[in-house]
Amino acid sequence: MHRNSLRIPRILVFGLALACSALPSAGQAAPDPHASYSPSAPRAAQVVSARAAGRLALEGRSALWVFFTDKSETDQRSFAAAVRDAGSRVADRARARRVREGEGLFVADYYDVPVAARYVDGVGSTGATIRQVSRWLNAVSVEADRATADRIAALPFVRVIEPIAYSKRVESYRSVTPLLPVELPGQEPKASVSPRAESSPFLAPTLDPPGGYGTSLAQLNGINAKAAQDSGYTGAGVIVAMFDTGFDKTHFATKDLKRLAEYDFVFHDAETSNQAGDLSYAWGHGTGTWAVLGGHFIYNLVGPAYNATFLLAKTEDVRSETPIEEDNWLAAVEWADSLGVDVISSSLAYMTFDSPSDNLKFSDLDGRTALVTNAAVLAHRRGIIVANAMANTGPFDSTLNAPADADSILSVGAVDSGNLIAAFSSRGPTSDGRGKPEIVAQGVNTTWATAGTEVGLALTNGTSLATPLIGGAAAQVREAHPEWTVSQVRYALKITADKHLTPDSTTYGWGRPDVVKAIYTSPLGGPVFPKPFDLLLPVNNRLVPALPNTVFKWRATRDPNGDPVTYQLTLNKVKLPADSLVYTVTTTDTTATYPGTLGLNDVYEWFVAAKDPANHARECRSRFRFPSRIVTAVEDAGAPSAPQAVLYQNRPNPVQGTAQIPFMVGSGAGSGVASVTLRIFDSSGRLVRTLAQNETRTASVMSVKVWDGTDEKGHRVGSGIYYYRLTVAGKNYSRRMVVIR
Repeated sequence: MHRNSLRIPRILVFGLALACSALPSAGQAAPDPHASYSPSAPRAAQVVSARAAGRLALEGRSALWVFFTDKSETDQRSFAAAVRDAGSRVADRARARRVREGEGLFVADYYDVPVAARYVDGVGSTGATIRQVSRWLNAVSVEADRATADRIAALPFVRVIEPIAYSKRVESYRSVTPLLPVELPGQEPKASVSPRAESSPFLAPTLDPPGGYGTSLAQLNGINAKAAQDSGYTGAGVIVAMFDTGFDKTHFATKDLKRLAEYDFVFHDAETSNQAGDLSYAWGHGTGTWAVLGGHFIYNLVGPAYNATFLLAKTEDVRSETPIEEDNWLAAVEWADSLGVDVISSSLAYMTFDSPSDNLKFSDLDGRTALVTNAAVLAHRRGIIVANAMANTGPFDSTLNAPADADSILSVGAVDSGNLIAAFSSRGPTSDGRGKPEIVAQGVNTTWATAGTEVGLALTNGTSLATPLIGGAAAQVREAHPEWTVSQVRYALKITADKHLTPDSTTYGWGRPDVVKAIYTSPLGGPVFPKPFDLLLPVNNRLVPALPNTVFKWRATRDPNGDPVTYQLTLNKVKLPADSLVYTVTTTDTTATYPGTLGLNDVYEWFVAAKDPANHARECRSRFRFPSRIVTAVEDAGAPSAPQAVLYQNRPNPVQGTAQIPFMVGSGAGSGVASVTLRIFDSSGRLVRTLAQNETRTASVMSVKVWDGTDEKGHRVGSGIYYYRLTVAGKNYSRRMVVIR
């Protein structure tokens, strides 16, 4: 059974449906958001809607949406100031993505402005349990009974209260068929210890070509993804978000994959693996789909984009037959957007609810009505490629589920290895006559990973297996063409698919895409940048002696058109609030020598860009960092120096409200006490807040500073990546935290 989002009239979702129709198409400049300012959206005549009242009468305590009248702005001037302030906090990567979609123009808008904190606190003070906060909807989701709902409705800034839609993931269509893995000689299963815990995953080396693909070869060859990998495109540098039930990070298919962040939107913590309270099989579906998209289990299971960087979002609670997850999906989209995601792969479908009065009718599958459909369209407008399963309710026409009815995403159907449509694959068209799906991939006897087994594999079926194959293909195309808009990536995949000459509106759409053709020969034309390449020496995170004439080496690349390639090496000294350029040189060789002497006890970052004669630049797949200092004869060049302080990871991470930052002055400080300074910076290096300034701390005694999530002026910061730096005796210790709103 598959459920779709509850129909909420567009006027009730302030600006969201308007965005889907009024925001510019990809490639057009965004309008001035100030021009559409309205001081307040009017309160509904019946604040607790009839649907909400019916749900409360049926269930008692229910999950509800609480929509606000405004974001606490009082006039045109305060609105403009709020938008400008919110725009200044948009993460660099998300900003660059929106610049690409807007033909070089970034315009902050109403959706960047956070929900007013006092509104959220006001709703919480009624006794309601806050579930999620949505800045796009200007709403919060809550759990409340009728008496609490009435108290919420009495708040003057509450516009309307509606029930939250029930939803369900797109289950695999049949029971799985276990496979025996092909073990490598001497390979022993072991738990994963992520090498990215202390630094950005973009600094981690890329994974090597797998050599063997096992039974996953057929599903890759069906969309020509392996040939694209052989050409150098494995999703490196692309951020892919997986929305599902949870993820096993110790499986051989997933343990080496790069992870930027993860969040459990069910239990509201930073752990997406099974934990106390989860059913034993909870993480099975998510682990399987993640491995289909990005798996790197050599000789067994390989995904199209195994070198992508992943965001893991646990959005579904499988403990109930009718999990309420619409708000989790929306919160996950906003979270992923704030972290600069490029591709979202989602195997969720929304259609039928427990209460007949809540059921979405086929006429509502028009690309404009369902709340999650509108959110998917807005994600597209902000430069995110969304791949979503059609659902498994075929074979009849018009059996698709939302958000597959969105007109600007990749809705995915399932075929077998012989390219025959699966009987279970949901069909189009939408209620307004648009063809669906856009494209298809293998969703019959598809190889995926079995959670909790470390090496377990199985064959299974469903559009939820075809979807991550397309998500991975989109990541490969995005890596090859960072200059393309979302619409151009979608077009390239469709126009090079095997049925592009005769696309249908019900079954195959444009057919199975060909990733190689999408990259190299689509009618879009334009430059194909030099192929991806890797750095070699100095090794990432390895100590380098502070001596003159340090040598840098990297792998060669080539231009697909056969043109000559030049390389530009950049060496920066890493420090907050900003890095400083130390050296840059352009060469046709794959090695360069820094003519100076590295500083003592400094940290450096280096990277290389390859350029063709038209100056189309391809940056190396990973940036490397290294510390430098004098190395004695008895010293191991890989051994760290004795710390003068220890800075621990903040709790919780990601941060929604307040954060605790533990640290301790170590014995290496040289005395019983030390002066410490603790500051927080945003991703661009701007100082956000000073938590401690030259405060005295006793050695070997744990200290904890609490940050309330505000800047120096007392304003709540927006979602994004932040850095906190501890300074002790002239030495700096930094860590990263993620804030979600």
